[in-house]
Amino acid sequence: MSMKRIIEIILFALLTVTLAFNTGCNIGGTNIRLQGVSLGTVTMDGKTVEGLPSEKIDLLLQVSAREITIEYSADGTILTLSPSGATVEIKAGGISINGIKPEQVKVEWAVSRQD
Repeated sequence: MSMKRIIEIILFALLTVTLAFNTGCNIGGTNIRLQGVSLGTVTMDGKTVEGLPSEKIDLLLQVSAREITIEYSADGTILTLSPSGATVEIKAGGISINGIKPEQVKVEWAVSRQD
């Protein structure tokens, strides 16, 4: 995964969090969308996501959160959801999702955009 793609994902996550707080979603359901993710880079609770017929997917995480804390370091970005403690780690090696139930994850096929 290129550094440009990681930066795009981080910026999109920040935008999603900002919109959630501005619309009052921080007291109920929140959607976190990760677009154009490569399957080989996604793990849930330590297990690689596999077996889908497309290499590129969009992930929609439908979670309940009052607060989303974003930690940024040279290694990557970690989104921590409160009060559940679930995390989404975005690093150069991939995306790791922990503490989110499978029924809270919606998989969409990534659609290539033509200019």
